[in-house]
Amino acid sequence: MTSLELRAVLTELDLTQAEFARLLGVTSRAVALWAANERAVPGPVEGYLRLLGTLPAQLRQNELIRLKQKGTSMRDGIFGVTYEGKVGAGFAMLTFDNGRVYGVDTERGCYDGEYLFDEASSLAKVNLKVTMPANIMSVFGITNPYEWAIEVTASLDPKRDTGIVEVKNALGSLHAQYKFLRALPDA
Repeated sequence: MTSLELRAVLTELDLTQAEFARLLGVTSRAVALWAANERAVPGPVEGYLRLLGTLPAQLRQNELIRLKQKGTSMRDGIFGVTYEGKVGAGFAMLTFDNGRVYGVDTERGCYDGEYLFDEASSLAKVNLKVTMPANIMSVFGITNPYEWAIEVTASLDPKRDTGIVEVKNALGSLHAQYKFLRALPDA
């Protein structure tokens, strides 16, 4: 499949490159590279487009409507998070990007995980591993002479610009406030 054919199919399906990327679970940059003929369109992508083209018009339209509705439900971007624990407070910057979450906090803690948008509740369910550096006191009052990690979970409404969430983990829970800072760039 050539870049011209890809652009023609996207036009025919009335899909933007960003929507197509979301449908495939790839970055918008990847689709832009294919459309600009800077990278070859992968075989599985070409196969998916052929399959999508063979669907009856109503099924294809239902899938595309669901994609567009889902796209407006989950807002990827950069969120600022303030939190307070038993022995201190902190601030983290988290990036939500196509099901992945990653970031850092003021104490050099590293966040890596995923989110799943639940259409029924309209909440993003977040699962993170927080890795703390050696000899740094956590807001739970724990410090270790070695790097250590803890799993945390939370649910947030990604359509709201601000909100309060309960962050749960094996050491207890804490309340955090999040603020949507900006959207991710398309390229």
